[in-house]
Amino acid sequence: MCESAGGEYADGMDTVALARFLMTRFEAVPVAPDIEVGKLQEVFRHPDFLNASGDDRRRIMLQSSESSYQDELVYSWENYFDVELVPLLEGADALDLGCFNGGRSVAWSERFRLGHLAGVDVAQVYIDAARLFAEAKDVAADFQVGRGESLPFADERFDAVLSFDVFEHVQDVAATLDECHRVLKRGGKLCVVFPGYWQPREHHLGLATTLPGIQYLFSGRTLVRAYHDILEQRGSEAAWYRRESPELERWERGNTINGTTFSQFRELVGTMNWKIVDESKRPVGSVGRMFERRRLVRAVSSLGVPLVHVPGLREMVLHRIAYVLERT
Repeated sequence: MCESAGGEYADGMDTVALARFLMTRFEAVPVAPDIEVGKLQEVFRHPDFLNASGDDRRRIMLQSSESSYQDELVYSWENYFDVELVPLLEGADALDLGCFNGGRSVAWSERFRLGHLAGVDVAQVYIDAARLFAEAKDVAADFQVGRGESLPFADERFDAVLSFDVFEHVQDVAATLDECHRVLKRGGKLCVVFPGYWQPREHHLGLATTLPGIQYLFSGRTLVRAYHDILEQRGSEAAWYRRESPELERWERGNTINGTTFSQFRELVGTMNWKIVDESKRPVGSVGRMFERRRLVRAVSSLGVPLVHVPGLREMVLHRIAYVLERT
């Protein structure tokens, strides 16, 4: 489908209304934190958290962190790579870029036997939760507020930088890669996993719809407006996870995402002083707990194996962009 510059089809059909219609045919509603705290970042915007006493806030923080921790224990991000990470990371002074509540960070520290753990994320409440959880798990850690484009750490501080499903959200991928390079020691490793823009299920509209591939049909501008409208129509019950503006931010290509593709990331890596240790190309459905549980998913995903090597098609069938890079 092709949209005109004004955001409408040539026949006059309102694209936002059409996108909204399709999204609501496959509607999704998140579980509220008063039912299950879960792993959503938005939990810390829910009234049950904002209005809670100090003890209840700490309980919610720990439950959020525990959920992320258990998620990593059940299915490790190591499955996204084609190399074993323990030999690369054991004893390392490592930074979790985009640590959120620290649950996954602590699981990594234990699994990979890190020498020291640090973490960075954009909100103080995430850092408070991460510190609380690391203390509860008796893991020494240094969590700080910061952004990937300007990391609050000295040059050549770390042996490794680890990042899972974060690079699609940074405002400047090139600057973030530069910062990772800066804070790594020579020979240090950047282990990064995140979805490309054309991965059909990673449009980041999941609080409103489960419809895969809708970003193939509409621009990010249209989808964000439709997404905003749907959440607005839900009223006060959706206030804790509502998007503030119906317009894209300057850096956005979609809802909270920068639109980076595999080809774009690979090109960026090629222009910087990185050595590629591992460039994993797993098709959609070949990684994750659903792959582990369902034979049909495994069978279908195998059809995508040759397609991940075909430019263009690769962007749609690749499960995640997954690299281990070495600072040269």
